[in-house]
Amino acid sequence: MMGSKSTNGISFTKTKSFDDKLKHSLSVVNKAFDDYDFREIFLSFNGGKDCTVLLHMVYDIWIQRKEQVELQYGALLCIYLQPAEPFEEVESFVKDCSEKYFPIAVKLGIGTKQDALFAICDDYPELKAVFMGSRRTDPYCQQLKDFEMTTKGWPELMRINPLLDWTCDDIWTYLKSFNVPYCSLYDVGYTSLGDKTNTVPNPHLKYFNNDTGKTEYYPAYHLRDADAYERVGRITSAPNGS
Repeated sequence: MMGSKSTNGISFTKTKSFDDKLKHSLSVVNKAFDDYDFREIFLSFNGGKDCTVLLHMVYDIWIQRKEQVELQYGALLCIYLQPAEPFEEVESFVKDCSEKYFPIAVKLGIGTKQDALFAICDDYPELKAVFMGSRRTDPYCQQLKDFEMTTKGWPELMRINPLLDWTCDDIWTYLKSFNVPYCSLYDVGYTSLGDKTNTVPNPHLKYFNNDTGKTEYYPAYHLRDADAYERVGRITSAPNGS
C-alpha cells in the first residue's frame, strides 16, 4: 500500500507507519461489524476531516460486507451533529456526502452532542454502538480505547474509535491518497471546524498574496506541526469539531 502523492507541492506518503495504522483502523471497523448487527450501529458525523475519513472507511467496509452476505440492510445511519450556527460550506458538504455515499441515511442532530445522542437513541431504540472520529489530540480523548462505553449521564452506547492514534498528517495522507472529497473550508485555511461563532482560519497559514494584494491562507494540509496547532483557529474549545 505504500506510495506517495503530491498536491500543491506537498507530498503525502503512505509510509509503513501509516499502513499499520490503517490496517488497525480497518480491523476495528470490521470487529465492530462482527460484534453488532448493522441496524445496531451508526456513525457520528460533523463534516470535519476526521469524520470524513471515518465515513469513507466505514462505508467501504459496510458495502463490502453487504455484498458478501447478499442481504439488504437498508441504509447506513449517520447522524450529522449540526452546530448552532453552521457554515454553509459544511451544510453543503454534508448534503454532498448523503448523495455520494449511497445508501446512507443522514439524520440531523440538534443541540448539544449529548442531547442529540439521547434524541437519536429515542428514535432508534435498537442502537447499541456509534462510530466516532475521535483522535487522542482531541479534547478529553487522551485515554480513550478503541471500544469504550459512554460514561454516566450519556446514552448507553459503545463508542467505537478507529482513528485514535492517527495524526493530522495521517488524515491528510488518507484523504489525498484515496481522493476523498472533503469540506472546502480546509482549502482556505480552516484546520478545525466548529461553527461560525468559534472558528476562524488558522493564523499559522496566513500569507500575503502579491498577485491579488490580499491576505490569504494556505490550505490546511500545509500546516506544520499540525497536531500542536490544529485548533489555533478555534476561538473557544468546542469538542465537537475536527
